Amino acid sequence: MVWILATILLVAMAFCFFWWAKYQTKKAHAAFTKADVISAIENVLSPDYHDEWDSFLAWPIGDSCLESVRQRCIAISGAHSGTEKGKDIGSAGEAQLLLILNELKASI
Repeated sequence: MVWILATILLVAMAFCFFWWAKYQTKKAHAAFTKADVISAIENVLSPDYHDEWDSFLAWPIGDSCLESVRQRCIAISGAHSGTEKGKDIGSAGEAQLLLILNELKASI
C-alpha cells in the first residue's frame, strides 16, 4: 500500500514538473524579441542547423508583428519542407526566409 502511494506521489510530482517546464517555455517564447526571431531564421538558414527553428515555430509570440512573421515562417516551412535531401527547407523556402530576414534587419 505504501509503495502505491509513493508511486502516485512520484507521478504527480513528475506531472507538475513537466507542466511547469512547459509553462516556462511558453512564457519565454511569448517574450521573443526581434533579435530572437532573426536568430531563429538565421539558424535554419545556416549549415550548422540546431533545434532553435523548431522551437521558434512551435510556440506563439506575444508581439503581434513578430507573431505574424512566425506565421509566415510556418507557412513557408510547411510548403517547402523536405523538398531537398538533407535540408529541412528547400531552396525556394530559404529564399523566402531570406527576404523575411532582410525585412526584419532593415526595420531595426
